[in-house]
Amino acid sequence: MPAPAPLTSIKTRGQRKRQVAQALLSFHRKSQNPSTQTPFSSAPARIVCISDTHNKQPSLPPGDVLIHAGDLTESGSFDEMQAGLAWLSSQPHKYKIYVAGNHDVLLDEDFLDKYPERRYGQTKTKADLDWGDVIYLQDSSATLDISTKEAGGQGSVAPGGNKTRQLTVFGSPWTPQYGISAFQYRPDALDHWEEKMALIEQPPDILVTHGPPRHYLVQRDFHRAGCPYLAEMVHRLRPRLMVFGHIHAAYGREDRILDGVQRVYDEVMTGWAGWGMLARMAISVVWGRFNYYLSKCLSRREQKITTFVNAAVVAGQQNELHNPPIVVEI
Repeated sequence: MPAPAPLTSIKTRGQRKRQVAQALLSFHRKSQNPSTQTPFSSAPARIVCISDTHNKQPSLPPGDVLIHAGDLTESGSFDEMQAGLAWLSSQPHKYKIYVAGNHDVLLDEDFLDKYPERRYGQTKTKADLDWGDVIYLQDSSATLDISTKEAGGQGSVAPGGNKTRQLTVFGSPWTPQYGISAFQYRPDALDHWEEKMALIEQPPDILVTHGPPRHYLVQRDFHRAGCPYLAEMVHRLRPRLMVFGHIHAAYGREDRILDGVQRVYDEVMTGWAGWGMLARMAISVVWGRFNYYLSKCLSRREQKITTFVNAAVVAGQQNELHNPPIVVEI
């Protein structure tokens, strides 16, 4: 048997692959122009995104849909949950979508059975909550009817001459295990998101999770907080919008085109891909460049963008309000 390669040699090879992948992706992005993509709709829906409010109640801008991506509470007690739901339900947005976070322990019955002290002596359960008109998604989907005023909008004619179109939303509260919190799974659980994929009948327009996918809006200090298996699911679904939170310091928005080049890049950065995949990535980059010039000659350029939003509104050790809600039009 040959002697195993030194650890420093393995690290060096991994670093070289990442450097090559970064260079290829940088070159490939010159063939992309997300700002010129074909609009999703001639009369876009206005989506207001928040997450990690931790008992705070920020001022919210108007919109068609309000999405809260988890950690509505700090301790997850019944009183905190009820106060948070009452606040959400009082907002003027037509639809209020809520996905639980790891702090919202009242909604995770399996967790409370294992850690009954986290009930804080209360006898009320999530069955006693008044949800108002809040739509709670726990590994489930919802279909939203959005009214539009422009005659060119997609959809059927609604009363009053407006048109309606539908947006589908899938929400899931799970995050990789870290400490003792609700809705957590082992980071090496390969089949966790495969099981969630089986619950989705068709790719949703909007995907809401509490935790982030790996490599998307995750600061370097928290680079392992994102889940690579969730990132793989996002590549397969390619939603128009993905909303999450959990990592407060990584608040922000970014637009990505989830093509084959981006997918191989993510796998290289995760450590899943070898030099063979990098060769395929290089071929895809060359092919993408060819299509770029061809589309310019034909005055045709359509690319599907996924907008990633880390909507955490609090920051600092005291979880003080710091970041404004993020509004996305789709």
